[in-house]
Amino acid sequence: MSVSTGARGLAGANHEQAHPEPARYEDAVLGFRNHWYPAMFSSDIRETEIKTLKLLGEDILLKRVDGHVYAVRDECLHRGFQFSAKPECFTKNTITCWFHGFTYSFKDGSLVGIPSDPESKLIGKLKLHSYPVEEHKGMLFVFVGDLNPPPPLADDLQPGFLDEDRYIVPFHQEEVASNWRIAADSASEFNHTFIHKEDDLIHYWRQPLPFAETPRSDNPYEGFTLHEGPGPKGFTDSFTDVIPVFEFKIECDDEVEVVRSAYNPMTEQGSLSVQAIDATLTLPCGLRIGPWGANPGDPASADYVQYEWYVPVDETHHRYIIAWAKKVSSEVEALKVEHDVRTRWSYIAYDGFNASDVRANEGSQRAYSEDGYEFGEKENLSRIDAYVLTWRRLAAKHNRGLQVRYGGKK
Repeated sequence: MSVSTGARGLAGANHEQAHPEPARYEDAVLGFRNHWYPAMFSSDIRETEIKTLKLLGEDILLKRVDGHVYAVRDECLHRGFQFSAKPECFTKNTITCWFHGFTYSFKDGSLVGIPSDPESKLIGKLKLHSYPVEEHKGMLFVFVGDLNPPPPLADDLQPGFLDEDRYIVPFHQEEVASNWRIAADSASEFNHTFIHKEDDLIHYWRQPLPFAETPRSDNPYEGFTLHEGPGPKGFTDSFTDVIPVFEFKIECDDEVEVVRSAYNPMTEQGSLSVQAIDATLTLPCGLRIGPWGANPGDPASADYVQYEWYVPVDETHHRYIIAWAKKVSSEVEALKVEHDVRTRWSYIAYDGFNASDVRANEGSQRAYSEDGYEFGEKENLSRIDAYVLTWRRLAAKHNRGLQVRYGGKK
């Protein structure tokens, strides 16, 4: 079921931006403004329940009212008290500031009453910044920006996510102690699979996964398909125009050691060829990769697609969200997919594979936090980094503006 909900309130005075210009990737510490971002799972917020969330440095208050989820800025316009410090809702559609009683509508953020000044001219004039919200496939998406109306959600989602026959199982979300760009830069960049060479998922699959790739030609950009027309902006890597690397000889000080991936296709028959996998990275921060998940002796477990996002929280943290998906033709098939993901893949895929990505991203944050270590300034990139450079160039070209701290200058 898909439900389009949310407030379409006016932007606050500090965030007026009628025609935003694309921002430099180097400047996007807090992410790109005027995009849709996954916020949480539908199951995370029940009827009448209030939830708080930080997206792109902004504090947001969410509430489900009559099935719909609304979102407003978590800060009273009177003297800045944060509603979530002691939320009070005397009617289902309003939030009242505990400090002085200023009361606002959840639906559009408008100020509807002041106990000490019921005739105030501010009533009906002041509005909290409200955030459009859409709910699809068991997930909530929040638009952080000023465009009114916002662009279609589909323009900020990976291909296939909204397809009617694709059943989505959201199963993992965590806050990671690294900037979102560190994760996006290596989302499906194949040479980072070196960290996965002994992961449990590889042993479970008996999958000959290479831990590096070498371009087949002098042009390392040859294998990418760019998506710059209508719809989502990004690029696809099909993993077909490269030479996979399964072992690497290390020689130093008369010592020789050979590093190997868990399985080598010369000696092992894997369950799925890596050449069959493709990955699409799209603005503002989402990856689609698959087909995924085959298991020896269980062909029905194949053809899963993984969706994941690296959602900016603040300058040094992002929210890592994962969902698995599979095409189904009936409710019975959908229930089987739900059961399969919940009881098997949600554990094997994360603990046995994606947790390594989290460790790698957090282990890189210190360097990018140092003074002068800006993206692109102190890195030593080579031709193997065509993936990273392609993503950065596309993101800088097609984003809808720079996110800054509330009240800051763009």
